Amino acid sequence: MSTFLRTATLLALPALLAGCGSERRSSQDVLANNPGGDTGNNTTQNETAVARHGDVVVVGFNDSGQFTSERSMTGYAYSTDGGASFTDAGVLKAAGGGQNLGDPALAVDRDGNFYFATLAIDERARSYVGVAKSTETKSKVTFGPPVLIAGLDPDGFQDKELIAVDGSGGRHDGNVYVVWTEFPPFGASRILFSRSTDAGRRYSPPIQLSTSGSGVQAAMPAVALDGTLYVAWEDRSGSTAGTIKLRRSADGGASWGPEIIAARFTRMGDRAATAACGRPSLNGMIRVSEFPSIDVDRGSGRFSGHVYIAYAADPGRQARGDASDVFVVRSTDGGAHWSDPVDVVKGGAVSANPDETTNDNFLPVLGVSPGGAVSVFFYDRRNDPENHSIDVYRALSIDGGKTWANERVTAESFPVPPLKPNFDPLVKACYMGDYNDGAVDDSGFYLTWGDNRLTVRNARFPNGRPDPDVRFHVLELER
Repeated sequence: MSTFLRTATLLALPALLAGCGSERRSSQDVLANNPGGDTGNNTTQNETAVARHGDVVVVGFNDSGQFTSERSMTGYAYSTDGGASFTDAGVLKAAGGGQNLGDPALAVDRDGNFYFATLAIDERARSYVGVAKSTETKSKVTFGPPVLIAGLDPDGFQDKELIAVDGSGGRHDGNVYVVWTEFPPFGASRILFSRSTDAGRRYSPPIQLSTSGSGVQAAMPAVALDGTLYVAWEDRSGSTAGTIKLRRSADGGASWGPEIIAARFTRMGDRAATAACGRPSLNGMIRVSEFPSIDVDRGSGRFSGHVYIAYAADPGRQARGDASDVFVVRSTDGGAHWSDPVDVVKGGAVSANPDETTNDNFLPVLGVSPGGAVSVFFYDRRNDPENHSIDVYRALSIDGGKTWANERVTAESFPVPPLKPNFDPLVKACYMGDYNDGAVDDSGFYLTWGDNRLTVRNARFPNGRPDPDVRFHVLELER
């Protein structure tokens, strides 16, 4: 992208992607969930997950609407036409006598088996991570009951799990990897890891990956072309300072290298919203964190093996109202050493359509195509002078993360629902979802996000309020 001048328009993107596969945009943002039943105030659908195999796409999301009746807040929808349309499948059934508490995560193996992770509790209200395997993926997608994975402390709370499957074709192909945060009743949080080597029937006892820090959270796994497993997470031990940390395994999670610091940052947050919410938050009372999003170049091009991590953080301009930008760090030596952070929304590294405002950019999702194109999708407020309404944007790099071009993804901006107090009595104040998700393969980039453009009118909100739903968008690669 170094030759992509600041004056170029995004109409030139397909030509610039020659060698990575050219792109075309899908025609619309597709609704994944069915909002037809969203009439009361338990209508939160957000915090998305996505996986694709062939024409089958599965999208997971938090769904408060059926929690009371079905004991599950983990909803999902599926598509058998590549994402052109979706069927809302309701919720993932809880293990006998227990409940599913949301935080969906999805992965798929090379044979088309989908793995669906969720937070869960058993009949004794003990906290687990649950992983369900698909039982049908042809005309519809169904899942068996979740296999429950305990933490290290039986009284600890398991939180924010994510999942990956080894698709390298090597000796660990098909391994299922799960990482999450455990909050013990006493002491610091810790990052845990478990794996399945028998296609999801059993999972290993957890081991602790984090070796330092008292505020660790939001672990994410990624598997390289050679089967190397990377896990990145955020450490928020300081009041304002934070780090992104990483460990890697070359033997399918049996042993691990030392903890590595990939990035240092200042924690983001609008001062007024943070004071009101009692935790880092942005305008509109949206709670936020610097959760990392990691992926690896699994192609055979000149950037093969490069590792990339995106995160949102304070760009150092809070005094001017700039509370959050999106940054990327990269490693060219398998995670041993990391570049300085690059701001992918404004500044010298943005070669097309930079954000000229001081508005918020947050919740990034990073993916690397087999051709080496790096895409970072994120919430963006540059189109609203009031720094309130939200779009989804993408920052794209085809030179190994050195320079970036920005483009708008959403067809229209969407507002923020009432969050303090939250319109949904089942959801905490200041909550609008802690993450979105994307996936990438040799056909394209697939993005899902929480989207509030539709309106619900009821007795409490006779004039209407934004309704959180789930949208899906594909940017296809043409070869």
